[in-house]
Amino acid sequence: MASQGLSPRAPARAGGPAWWLLTIPLLGGLMAFVFKDGLSHMVAEWSREEYGHGYLIPVIAAFLVWRNRAVPDPRSGVGRWWGLPVVLIGLAVFFMGELGTIYTVIQYAFLVTFLGVVLALCGWPFLRRNWAAMFYLLFMIPLPEFFYNGLSSQLQLISSELGVAVIRLFGISVFLDGNVIDLGVYKLQVVEACSGLRYLFPLMSFGYLCACLYQGPKWQKLLLFLSTIPITVLMNSLRIGIIGVLVEFHGNEMAEGFLHQFEGWLIFMACVLILFAEVWLLTRLTAAGENVIDRFRLVAPKSQQGDFRWRFPATSRAFLAALFMIAAAAVATSAMEARAEVSLQR
Repeated sequence: MASQGLSPRAPARAGGPAWWLLTIPLLGGLMAFVFKDGLSHMVAEWSREEYGHGYLIPVIAAFLVWRNRAVPDPRSGVGRWWGLPVVLIGLAVFFMGELGTIYTVIQYAFLVTFLGVVLALCGWPFLRRNWAAMFYLLFMIPLPEFFYNGLSSQLQLISSELGVAVIRLFGISVFLDGNVIDLGVYKLQVVEACSGLRYLFPLMSFGYLCACLYQGPKWQKLLLFLSTIPITVLMNSLRIGIIGVLVEFHGNEMAEGFLHQFEGWLIFMACVLILFAEVWLLTRLTAAGENVIDRFRLVAPKSQQGDFRWRFPATSRAFLAALFMIAAAAVATSAMEARAEVSLQR
């Protein structure tokens, strides 16, 4: 018979730290094994200047989730079973990408599968609260090669035309032939590296982050993000024009070596400053008297139910089913022969 004054021991809460320490590393290992070809190619692409920001994307996405932390919604488990069809779709897309040896398809399949796992573990309320962080993960995936090449070619032509317009403002005689700027004594070729994509992709990801943190109407958030495109194109064209002017007055070495690379970093920092100037202008026009720093919410809002303490999600049968599906995909993957994506020469 129980002693008076003592209540029966409450059952242990399922889904504590021990359960997480067992299942989450297992899930990470299985997904890394299943999607290894696409993930290794993605990380290799991050060594390029255009995608160098890819290393920071998962960390920043985790920060966005942390910033939105709050006392868990009592309906946090709602919709977990919807995660299984999403996982199934992601794995189906993966097998299509693996059989077709298209790494980009595998990388997007990884994100779809990851989204399904998050849904199976945490439910719809968590996903709705953190959709911006999940969408941000798209910025870590390199563009398909055919789309990258087409975009690069178009930007080379646009930047060449605008750069020539800048050169002519200084009264310099110049002839444009496609992406070749002929100054008479020297020909500037606007190659792929000068298309502006090395500025565009990092600035777009930074602009999206600013839009997520910015406290203002949705149209202002959208404006902050979309304005990164014209800012990049115009500033890259200005860089090309300045190089042409410097070559005309100070010699060919102005278009080569360290100075050429330094000009690139200088233009990118100028793009960031223009983006912040845009935030300042929006603040002055729509929230006069408010500090610009106050327009960015960098910390989580205080909970109305007291201090927040992290709580591990309870054990979800939907999550365990998703884990089993990924394990089955790992077994099937191990039986497939190794394939490699073939890069087209043109």
